[in-house]
Amino acid sequence: MFVDSDVVRLERDIMKQLERLGALRLFHSCLSRTLKSSTLSELSIAPSKILEKPSVNDSVDSQVDKFIIQSGKKELRKLRRKTISENQRGSYMLELPPEIISTDTQQLKFLSKRRPLRSRNKRQKIAKNEAEMSGGVKLIADLEKIRMKLEQESGEVANLGSWAEAAGVEKKKLQQHLYYGWRCRDELLRSTRSLVLFIARNYWGFGVAIEDLIQAGNLGVLQGAERFDQSRGYKFSTYVQYWIRKSMSTLVARHARGIRIPSTLSKAINQVQKARKTLTTSHGKYPDDGEIAKFTGLTIAKITSASKCLRVVGSIDQKIGEFTNVKFMEITPDSSVTSPEECVTRQLMKNDIYTLLNRLEPREKRVLILRFGLDNRQCKSLEEIGRLLSVSKEWIRKIERSALTKLRKEDSLEILSHYVYMQ
Repeated sequence: MFVDSDVVRLERDIMKQLERLGALRLFHSCLSRTLKSSTLSELSIAPSKILEKPSVNDSVDSQVDKFIIQSGKKELRKLRRKTISENQRGSYMLELPPEIISTDTQQLKFLSKRRPLRSRNKRQKIAKNEAEMSGGVKLIADLEKIRMKLEQESGEVANLGSWAEAAGVEKKKLQQHLYYGWRCRDELLRSTRSLVLFIARNYWGFGVAIEDLIQAGNLGVLQGAERFDQSRGYKFSTYVQYWIRKSMSTLVARHARGIRIPSTLSKAINQVQKARKTLTTSHGKYPDDGEIAKFTGLTIAKITSASKCLRVVGSIDQKIGEFTNVKFMEITPDSSVTSPEECVTRQLMKNDIYTLLNRLEPREKRVLILRFGLDNRQCKSLEEIGRLLSVSKEWIRKIERSALTKLRKEDSLEILSHYVYMQ
């Protein structure tokens, strides 16, 4: 008798511990899986709930049949039916005949106007946020100007304390301004990224990478934010487009060509190209410089210089054709290096000139050498030669004139006639 009471007490303690740990439900579900398949199919139809609270004195085997396990399939079927019915209801609403639609026009008008109103409010909110963020960019730009001015005056890197003193604010307030300005700048660049990408599409294919174009567009956004005035009534996105295009066009003008040209000339080239295309389409013929000048308002000289810069600059390392490996560098002569024939010809001409100079008097020979810069010397004026020889420049002019008269004789001209056409 005492042994049975101990067993019952032990069983009661085990059930209490299992109920505390939350494992009693899992224990019964595991036991129920060992039943027959017919019993499982009948139990899976009913909902999962306890029919009656088990007593402590009941054995475990007698309590197994009192629990019903939920399979979850019934809830999935209900959810699937609900989704199908909602989809069918939406399709029925789209296929309503015009007679039924006309009976409730006020409600349909309200529904049709709700979405544009929301989108309009969203756009207005974005424009307002961009205007506020441009104020933060202006604030940090002013602080950066103060810091740069302070560093130029002191010649050292400005610390936070001297920067706050120069700005006329406290150190903590300066930090707050800087954090606010940096946050506004990042948010403004993130907000206008789609606009920068949209404008950058017009500058693709000019020899500048898309990453560089985006960077130039971001710089244009910051420049526009510093100059934006909200009181004039236009949106920030409308105003900043000019600065984005200006920054990108300047970048293209600097790096798109092999030879750098001024930005003003690049602008004139674009105007001439557009005018030429428009006039060719409208008149049916290639326009001359006068017609382009009337259309664009530019001068003839400006149009001429712009037309010369339209030539395409190629690379000397580029191949001549598709089926040959010969490069332009291999067939292009080097004009800085003289050919052997030219070196020999120049040496012979130099010898003939000195042969003629030896026929003159020593004073005349020296005056001509100094006057025309022979022997790799610099040409000198009459006054400088007069100072070297301690005579007046008029006397040097007379000596030069007499020496040139002697060299113009027929026998001297025959000697130098071979070099007349030499460059």
